[in-house]
Amino acid sequence: MTESILTFEQPLHERVRLLLRMETLIDRFRQTSLEGRDYDHHHALMVLVDIYSLAGRVDVKRELMGEIERQIANLNRLSTQSGVDQERLTLTMQGQRRLLGRLEDQVGALDQRIKGNEFFTSIRQRTALPGGACDFDLPIYHYWLSQPAAAREELLLEWFQPLETVAEAITQVLTFMRAAGHPHQVIGHDGYYEQSLDTNYAWQLIRVSVTADLQCYPEISAGRQRFTVRFLDPGDFHDRPRIVGRDIPFQLSCCAI
Repeated sequence: MTESILTFEQPLHERVRLLLRMETLIDRFRQTSLEGRDYDHHHALMVLVDIYSLAGRVDVKRELMGEIERQIANLNRLSTQSGVDQERLTLTMQGQRRLLGRLEDQVGALDQRIKGNEFFTSIRQRTALPGGACDFDLPIYHYWLSQPAAAREELLLEWFQPLETVAEAITQVLTFMRAAGHPHQVIGHDGYYEQSLDTNYAWQLIRVSVTADLQCYPEISAGRQRFTVRFLDPGDFHDRPRIVGRDIPFQLSCCAI
């Protein structure tokens, strides 16, 4: 029987934090938009509202392009090192450049499909209030949820379409970032672990993986020079979590590219 592994990630820069947030929201949208129940499509639309709200506060495309350019520059420096698979490195950099080109060629704002759309705007405004999406507040939304699942899905995917290239780029960037780590087993003595960070590297992400049978979760605190991991016992979720007082084996990966 395969062990259940839980992985927790701690971003070390605001750009990485933004990309992780977008990745989480996009994954939730894709999972729920493809389900046929009205409840799932309601949740998918709420997630889409969150995605466009986040994209409206930060220039996601610019941040993403900046990260791809940074990764290309760092990968290019690897070409001078011995032992590097030059063919694989070249293909990787070509893929990054193609993705960068597609982002550069994408004309218009990410929210071009929903900007000025009265239906989407009314949903965004009403759902900002607790219980604001009731049928007496938004009869048109109640009507939309009664439409066939295929019609609802078509509209959701139409609104998501401007985000497709961004979503692909986020997946690729974070995949490379995670792969740049070197997972290894360590032990948190009495539920605590501390490690210094070599400031010669541009660390971006810390990943901690534990088996579910340990019945605990990590809180990761990180600065430029060191980070700590503290394991907590959630108990029955009624009382305040307690610090674990036993040794916790876990897999650690510090990622820099």
